[in-house]
Amino acid sequence: MKLILYLSSLLLISSSLMASGQLGLELLPSGRPFLLTFSDPREIRMGLSFQGNSQINATVGNYFSLFGVSPVHSADTPAPWTFHVGLEGAGYFTMRQAQKRFPLETADGLIGAYFEGASGPWQAQLRLTHISAHLADGSTGTPIAYSREFAVLRTGYVPYQELQIYAGLHYLINTVPRMDPWTFQSGAHYFLPLDYSLVPFAAMDLKWKQETSVNPSFQLLLGLALNNPPQAYRSFRFYYSYFTGAEPRDNSLINK
Repeated sequence: MKLILYLSSLLLISSSLMASGQLGLELLPSGRPFLLTFSDPREIRMGLSFQGNSQINATVGNYFSLFGVSPVHSADTPAPWTFHVGLEGAGYFTMRQAQKRFPLETADGLIGAYFEGASGPWQAQLRLTHISAHLADGSTGTPIAYSREFAVLRTGYVPYQELQIYAGLHYLINTVPRMDPWTFQSGAHYFLPLDYSLVPFAAMDLKWKQETSVNPSFQLLLGLALNNPPQAYRSFRFYYSYFTGAEPRDNSLINK
């Protein structure tokens, strides 16, 4: 209900400005103003990773910008700023290898809305997100009730398309089980500006969480991006991942 009120208010304000000819509205615009922070373990993406000798992690996610608002400008001149409102969702799955089978152990779900803007190299993002975690029929663990709603406010700096630096705050609006609410996040990714089919890249993400006594949680990616598209972060990527700290889906610990 609150999300509907937020969207309605934004539409009313945008409609009044568009009526005066100052702003243009684009329905279902492509992309999103805030670059995906793909080194974040909970970012929206498609991915498959192998942990150790027997565990497989899969991520299936996508997003849709519902509408975009920007100042009226000519086709030859980029808009000085843009703003999007959209929806996103993802599923996170872990499987283990057991002989010739791959039993599903966990299935987590994420759904949310985002409000994002960009002006020159600067970007800003507000996300309102729900996530829940579940043990599947292939797990030997003991299930608990796990559900969270949180707000994320982040800023990003993209001086050129190969580099992104970002930082932000996460606040748990509601959580089961009860956890301390604040998380600080920072990170970056960088693709070498090479005109080759294989482009080396590095990315990192760091979080400091009140909800756990083990800090920081840190992920490092080192790999190659294929086919060198105009926006390298959208490429197909092979990488080595190192992660240490509190496991993203609960308060247990992993170190690998």
